[in-house]
Amino acid sequence: MSLTAFFDEMRKELTLAEGDFVLWLATMEAGVAAEGFSDAVDGYSSQLMRIGATAEMLGMPGLAAWASTVNQSVENFAALDDARRPAAVTYLGQWPKLVDTYLAAPGDFAASAALAEYLANPVAPEPLADDATLPIMEALALPPVVPEELLAELAVSDAPAEAQIEDVSLLLADDSDPEVYHAFLDEAVGNVGAFSKLTDKIAHGLATADDIKTAKRLAHSFKGSANIVGIRGIASLGHHTEDILEYFENHPVKPPRALGHALVEASDCLGQMVGHLRGEEEAPEFSFQILSEIVSWANKVKTGDVAEDDNVPQAPALASNSATGAGFEPVAASFSAAAATSAVEAEASLRVSVRTIDELFRLVGELTTKVGRLETRVKSANQYAKSMLTQNLVVQARVLELDKLVVLRGLSLTRTASDEGESESEFDPLEMDRYNELHGVTRALVEVTEDAREMASAIESEISQVATEVQQQRAVTKDLQHQVVSTRMTPVSVLSGRLNRNVRQTCQQTGKEAELVLIGGEINVDGDVLNRLADPLLHILRNAVDHGIEMPEVRRAGGKPIIGKIALTFARQGATVRVTIKDDGRGLDYERIREKATLRGLIDGNSQLGHADLARLTLLPGFSTREHVSEVSGRGVGMDVVASRLAELKGSVEILSVPGDGCEIILKFQASLVTQHALLVEAARQKFSIPSHNVEQAVPGALGEVDQVEGALWFSYREHRYALLDLAALTGYPAEASSAQQFAALPKVLMSTGGRLVAVAVNKVVDSRELIVKSMGKYLRRVHGISGASVLGDGTVVPLLNLPELVATPVAQSAAAARLAAEARQQSKRVLVVDDSLSVRKSLTQLFEDAAYEVRGAGDGLDAIRILDEFNPHMVCTDLEMPNMNGLEFTQHIRHHAVWSTLPIIMITSRSMDKHRDQAMLAGVDYYVTKPYADADLMAKAREAIARSKTKDINVTA
Repeated sequence: MSLTAFFDEMRKELTLAEGDFVLWLATMEAGVAAEGFSDAVDGYSSQLMRIGATAEMLGMPGLAAWASTVNQSVENFAALDDARRPAAVTYLGQWPKLVDTYLAAPGDFAASAALAEYLANPVAPEPLADDATLPIMEALALPPVVPEELLAELAVSDAPAEAQIEDVSLLLADDSDPEVYHAFLDEAVGNVGAFSKLTDKIAHGLATADDIKTAKRLAHSFKGSANIVGIRGIASLGHHTEDILEYFENHPVKPPRALGHALVEASDCLGQMVGHLRGEEEAPEFSFQILSEIVSWANKVKTGDVAEDDNVPQAPALASNSATGAGFEPVAASFSAAAATSAVEAEASLRVSVRTIDELFRLVGELTTKVGRLETRVKSANQYAKSMLTQNLVVQARVLELDKLVVLRGLSLTRTASDEGESESEFDPLEMDRYNELHGVTRALVEVTEDAREMASAIESEISQVATEVQQQRAVTKDLQHQVVSTRMTPVSVLSGRLNRNVRQTCQQTGKEAELVLIGGEINVDGDVLNRLADPLLHILRNAVDHGIEMPEVRRAGGKPIIGKIALTFARQGATVRVTIKDDGRGLDYERIREKATLRGLIDGNSQLGHADLARLTLLPGFSTREHVSEVSGRGVGMDVVASRLAELKGSVEILSVPGDGCEIILKFQASLVTQHALLVEAARQKFSIPSHNVEQAVPGALGEVDQVEGALWFSYREHRYALLDLAALTGYPAEASSAQQFAALPKVLMSTGGRLVAVAVNKVVDSRELIVKSMGKYLRRVHGISGASVLGDGTVVPLLNLPELVATPVAQSAAAARLAAEARQQSKRVLVVDDSLSVRKSLTQLFEDAAYEVRGAGDGLDAIRILDEFNPHMVCTDLEMPNMNGLEFTQHIRHHAVWSTLPIIMITSRSMDKHRDQAMLAGVDYYVTKPYADADLMAKAREAIARSKTKDINVTA
């Protein structure tokens, strides 16, 4: 570097000043507001200040004094009146050319005199007198006196640079500020991705002038920021890369192939350095070699020693992203200068500790659970209010009947007295008083009943309004939950740099050529999920290049493009993310997989496995078709690392391949580990949740056909045939159905796992909802088939099933365990409580449940008959007087039933007369209990009744 370079830099500043002058002149003619014009003058003044400071540093005090004088004149510009301002604007537009002439020959007398005369011009905002310009004139005419320190620095800078081993150090300076360091890493992530895309465009001759300028600014940012925190490796690489980019900014030509390759390697090295500092990647192994090559090219561009045979002048057409492939958008060609600018000028952010975010998630989860419980309470209160209204209507009907009877009895008394010829005076006043009192009390009871009905209606209305408020609270909570979850969400494009770098490095190691195409990079995923997904994606991409993409000569012979294509597609389906990695290589070698699996004893050599089953074998631990350990893709480890990592993400892996036509790997997982959209089902009296990404469709019972072939059940629905499994059996509970007819009546959950269609039978499909997923705790870190749990609004804990894992390996259940479970079910006694009074049903239910009985309630005899077959009780407690079917009728029905004829029956009633007791015993009641009763006496009779019973458990399924 020489002194002329400083002058050239100053003349660039003059070009900027001239551009500002043209803009300001146009604003003056358009009558711009004074405030806007004042801001423009301030910017103009800052240009003069920079030129003056540079002149002082170069030993040119005359030019520094001249710039200071003009700057003072500019500062008085705003005070000019409208008449003088246009001439003054024209005056300001003249000095950049005068300074440019002076810098071409510093100390020249004519150029110095022109600058001095400029200061004395009468149209200046504050012109100098002639005698005041003389000292400045004399100083301008003196040649520059450059300080010795600057000359020494220039001499050093003119010498060729040389890379040192310490120049690639990634050690942090001891005195660096941790906050600044973390801010640098946060900013560097976006800058690395932008820089990688821009250098790739520059290497392929697709970059515009703005792209090169943006890339140089990013390299400068790496240099400056890394120097502040003391990371020498990033600072050195950024500094020398900036020198190269500055050359191409001034010489818009396509760089030689070797230089373009070096720039791409430098951007990859920068990205890996940043990833290492963030704890995401290993430190780059060849950073010193890459830096040495960049330094060598930086020395060449400084001297202009760049090979011209490869240089092609750039045209705007080269910057268009054309012919990139059918429907694909290459990462290297999908970046614009605006995107790069946004990476540097990012939206303002706030650093928050992970502990704070986790605590916020916990509180939102608790809030969501509380709102769910509140909704359950409101629903329960609403049901009670409706029941109270119904009960009030019954009471009102009974009161009206009573009122009619009183009125009729009064009329009867009046007619009797008249018929007997008694005069009104002869009517017994005592009887009349009794009638009047009875009539008055009855009328009062009617009014009170009506008031109670209106109050119940008002309560129902209030509960309805509370329910509306709860629904609004639910909406607010969902918004809050969404915003909290968004704090962890990150666009998948942040991985593009690492993924591209991974493909390029693998290609270099294998001698192959491949292009990575990223689609859907704007999709947001939980940052924790994305971090866990990085390693599986890198492994799959290395496999795609190493195992899938053929060598260039093989591809050419096969009629394929020399450069292989790997398409990485991210797609969002509700709360589920679907990632597809598809290459156009050779595909899976199924015969080789079969041979390896047979040698390892994984399959029988005579087994006829389909392609889907053979593909799933590659997911087994340590399975590989390679004879020797490869340092490129598997490193001796197969695709099992991908399957295990996806299992941690509560996701699934599916492999599809056509020999000779490439391989397609599909990953499905939830976008967030905190929330999960799931299907709630019930099996074996237990509620389970199944992640939505595992579910293709939920089919109601009685739809489709179930048949049994060689002991295996199959479900046929809409031209598809599914292997039918029982969720109860999968989760280790005793099977609740055995025949095809029983399974046909159950709802089914359809899913596809590992290329296999499966239908899972459940007892009931409850609901579909978003759940807050909680971990199982430190004592249950790994439970087979369960990936978490959630708490419902009623407090029920629901396990989140890993259904593919259960289908592959159901929960084992020994014969002894099955026997013990059956015995436990047999020991659990069931009681059916039948009473039209809600309060009585609740008190009896609570009494028997406290004694470890299983209890169901019914409002009358007809309702109880519907429950009998389903619930299969060991004993019945019934009231005597009930609507629709009373206790006597219900007892007679049971005694005439072939299955339930010996079922113990306890009748609990307020009727204590012998005639009622005799009717009950005649109907078949075992024990007659009158109210009020002692709990201990009732429980003693219940135990005695069950012990004496000869009832057998018939189809115990509840």
